Amino acid sequence: MNFHDSRRIEEILTAAGHEAVTDATRAELLLVNSCTIREKPWHKAISETGRFRKRKSRDHALLVGLVGCVAQQEGDRVFKLLNGVDFVISPDNYQQLPAVIAHLQERGKPACITGFDRGEAEDFLGVQEVRSHEISTFVTITKGCDERCHYCIVPSVRGPERHRDADRIVAEVRGLVKRGVREVTLLGQKVNAYAAGGVDFAELLRRLDDVDGLLRLRFTSPHPRHMTDDLIGLYGRLRTLCPAIHLPVQAGSDRVLAAMGRRYTRADYLRVVEKLRAREKDMAISTDLIVGFPGESQRDFEQTLSLIGEAGFSSAFSFMYSPRPGTAAWDLHDDVPLVEKERRLAAAHVVIDASERRFRETLPGTRQDVLVEGKGRMPGQLTGRAGNFQIVNFTCDRPFDEVCGRLVPVVVTAINPNSLEGRMA
Repeated sequence: MNFHDSRRIEEILTAAGHEAVTDATRAELLLVNSCTIREKPWHKAISETGRFRKRKSRDHALLVGLVGCVAQQEGDRVFKLLNGVDFVISPDNYQQLPAVIAHLQERGKPACITGFDRGEAEDFLGVQEVRSHEISTFVTITKGCDERCHYCIVPSVRGPERHRDADRIVAEVRGLVKRGVREVTLLGQKVNAYAAGGVDFAELLRRLDDVDGLLRLRFTSPHPRHMTDDLIGLYGRLRTLCPAIHLPVQAGSDRVLAAMGRRYTRADYLRVVEKLRAREKDMAISTDLIVGFPGESQRDFEQTLSLIGEAGFSSAFSFMYSPRPGTAAWDLHDDVPLVEKERRLAAAHVVIDASERRFRETLPGTRQDVLVEGKGRMPGQLTGRAGNFQIVNFTCDRPFDEVCGRLVPVVVTAINPNSLEGRMA
């Protein structure tokens, strides 16, 4: 989502007459787009912004801004934490960037703009520019989250749920396809809870599946509670819907899930996995995991490890629990020592790697439709992603411009650490 936000910021500033540069030492405006989902990225954002202090002391005309979720979380406290910051703007206020910059260039005072929009049509920043050979892009359909998981700061920094009009979403996707995009990933903090004007998420996917020229449709991040039978039933039925899903579980223990406020059980989650695999037996299911949540026992952790094996995840992002201010878990005693969190994280990585390896070992010899996005490193090699989200580098005797943005049948011949190898079928 931060990648999507950064692109929208660039488009807003370009439309206002600014020009992006690749060398930060030449920039007259420096922006740090920040994340605060865990403590580590919060520190990284503050540290990265603070690095510009020396240059700012030499070049008083340089403007430095902190944007993103840390901006919303800290507000004008940023000016106390860091010297040399000229403005702080949260995600729902990016359209004010040109006016703020113009104000500061006229020697105005530092600005802090935070708060949430109402989710009106103009508040959803659509993609304005499609770059050469940009085959895949993101489209925001919801903002904020009302789920209130006890560890999660997202509702505090992204606001309450706001859902975009379905007709406008479809219109944006149609426009993107006309400009060469072939794959769209729908974005939302709880994307599958989408509901606007009588249209739910399953119906939105049906409408997007009818867009001529759209080859692939993905979405992130869904919540297990909102994986309805109607939505699951679309897998294997819609021509564009990819056989891959990132479905965060966070823990494998019912006791920990309840303490996290997830509002589903281990059995509930595994039933969703079973239903998905009934629709697509080779479905790639990835997930998020948190280890060391307050009160997590060794037995609880072992249940998380066993869940990884039962679900057969194709990949997983795992993290140590990080207390976040303003969450329900902030007041809990963080009773799992750091050294134990680190041990559990390392143990989780071993089990995750084994699960990923088992998934990938089923792929050699299979035929995958690969959406061609670029040229590979080797002569005559092209690259793209299969429907299961695996990167595939393959040999092809057809020119890149002829197959770019098309689905090409590829037979997988080998597995590499971060990709697959293949040949055009």
